[in-house]
Amino acid sequence: MRRHKHLQALDLNQRCLYSPVAVLPERIWTTKPAAIRRMPISKLPVLSLLLFSLFFQLCLPAFAHSQEKNYFDVFIGASYGKMALGSETALFAPTSRNFYGLEFNVKMNLHKNVGIILLDAGMLFGGTKIPSPLGSQFDANTSLQSYQFMFGPEVAYRNRKIQLFGHGLFGANHTALVWDLSSNNNLTLIGRTHFALGAGAGLDVNFKEHFAYRVFQADYIPTLVNGRWEKNYRVSTGIVVHF
Repeated sequence: MRRHKHLQALDLNQRCLYSPVAVLPERIWTTKPAAIRRMPISKLPVLSLLLFSLFFQLCLPAFAHSQEKNYFDVFIGASYGKMALGSETALFAPTSRNFYGLEFNVKMNLHKNVGIILLDAGMLFGGTKIPSPLGSQFDANTSLQSYQFMFGPEVAYRNRKIQLFGHGLFGANHTALVWDLSSNNNLTLIGRTHFALGAGAGLDVNFKEHFAYRVFQADYIPTLVNGRWEKNYRVSTGIVVHF
């Protein structure tokens, strides 16, 4: 009787050991690689792309997601300047101190409200003359050419419609006095390059996603000449392109 019960228990253990339930984990393990091998290859690049996109969005700085963010601002426009003629002023008989030209400006935005002006280049031209002792009909007609090359930091307040900004610049101001002898011959009488500073402010109005109109940019540009500061002023207006 006891031997019969022992044989029944042994037979039950063997059935449990070799039952499908007991070998289920082994079957899953053996079939899992086969299932992976049967996965369509076309789905793998899609999965990789989704994972990379998620990683890129998590790592990208928050300010780069802003619709108002741009990395570079490029400005080109017309300029009006009130320029000093320097210590040689007594030699001239300027009919006007008003000068006109162009300005080109490139700014790199480090933040929504902070940027660096990599180059602020101004070109201003005006007319004057050197009086002749023989009479006005013998006056030497001359033109004054002023070129500003500066750079420096800029701070700004901006929203979707406008941008208010102010900057401090430093660089050089090159001034040349050119004698207009004829249509093809010009003689540079005076040429000088001096250290210059710049302080200015302006207003931009956005009218397209990548375009804005600079209503004005006003700069005070003192130039150090022979130990004295000359006062120069410049006002510009034109188009700004956002990159």
